[in-house]
Amino acid sequence: MTEPRDLEDQPFPLRRHFRRRILPLLAAFIAVLVGLAAFAARHAMEAIYLDLAQRRAEAVARAVSAAAPEAWRSLLSGRLAGDAAQELTDALRKAFADKVAELQLLKLKVYDLDRRTIYDTDASGIGKVEAGAALLGVIERGEAAAVAHVESDGTEVYELYVPLLDAHGKIQVVFELYEPIGRLNAILARAAAAPLIVPGVLMAILVAGLWHLVGRAQADIDARTAATVALRRRIETFISSSAKQAAHGAGTGGTIASRRLTLCLLYTDVRSFTGFAEDSPPEAVVGFLNRLMTIQVHAVRDHGGDVDKLIGDAMLARFDGADAAARAVAAARAIVLACAEAALPRRVGVGIHTGPVVSGAVGPEERRDFTVIGDGVNIAARLCSSAAEGEIVADADTARASGETGFGPAEMLRVKGRHEPLSVRRWRPAGDS
Repeated sequence: MTEPRDLEDQPFPLRRHFRRRILPLLAAFIAVLVGLAAFAARHAMEAIYLDLAQRRAEAVARAVSAAAPEAWRSLLSGRLAGDAAQELTDALRKAFADKVAELQLLKLKVYDLDRRTIYDTDASGIGKVEAGAALLGVIERGEAAAVAHVESDGTEVYELYVPLLDAHGKIQVVFELYEPIGRLNAILARAAAAPLIVPGVLMAILVAGLWHLVGRAQADIDARTAATVALRRRIETFISSSAKQAAHGAGTGGTIASRRLTLCLLYTDVRSFTGFAEDSPPEAVVGFLNRLMTIQVHAVRDHGGDVDKLIGDAMLARFDGADAAARAVAAARAIVLACAEAALPRRVGVGIHTGPVVSGAVGPEERRDFTVIGDGVNIAARLCSSAAEGEIVADADTARASGETGFGPAEMLRVKGRHEPLSVRRWRPAGDS
């Protein structure tokens, strides 16, 4: 008989759950935080670069206007557009060049509002029209912009577009400055190292602490589960397999439904047990019953039956299925022969009957017994009472259905509580008189 799978036999895998579910969530959380921090840091660095570029552009403008005021005014007025861009004065070029060298700028470009290059550290670029979206955005919105760019030599730089505004907030020209990305990044990385390392260390300590707590909790769960399972298994030795199945199959309310079944019932009882118990010490009686019940329980289970209950020196077993009679008789024979071979001080009589019964729970919720009830149980007990020591008494139909040829002839037996006599047959071991 296959028993239902006991979920409580397997403790909840808390550590595995933590490793498979919680740790990935923590890792994802940390990854999101790092991503957000990186995103914020990138924008913060761009803002710093743009702020520095704005200050440098204003410094360049002040220096150029001071060194070549007339040329600077002409540049701002737009009179240097087109061919006139080639006529920039040497003083204006020198002023730009001096300030670029002083500020150690990689490149500097100045655009008018038509996106024409009116100054470029590379003289060949003067007069060209810039088609980039960043410059157009600065002219339209008046807001500085940064574009990451890789030079031909592999240097990563920011192209920083900053507007130069007049006193009324109107754009006069747009400066484009080039800044190596790594220059300020290294400074920011060193400054951010400590704030990032400390939370990282704290997070690692938190994860380690959680892992330790989970390990202790898992050990406690394992111990409690093992104790619960051990207790349950000890308790289950006091009940039948049918009762265990019924308990597992009960609904959420704990209700165990009764069922009407046709079973082959095997009932055994020790002959002259009262006298033996009276003449023997309790320890000897218990030892005898343990040996006897071990033989009977093993025989019933070996033949696919289920011990319904042990009643002092008696036993009631149930067999279900198309070949229930054959298995019940085979189990009874095994019991009789094993008891004789074990040379027990007392032997049993066996009664077997097939009939309808009700299988279900009996008693209040706080103390119930799962058993079979009905006339079939009473008849099996009466047949057992009529069996001599080492003898099997079965109703004729069950004896015939079992296929056992060792039964004696049919006889009519009056059974207490029944109006009509019952046709039965007896079986005894060969040579047993």
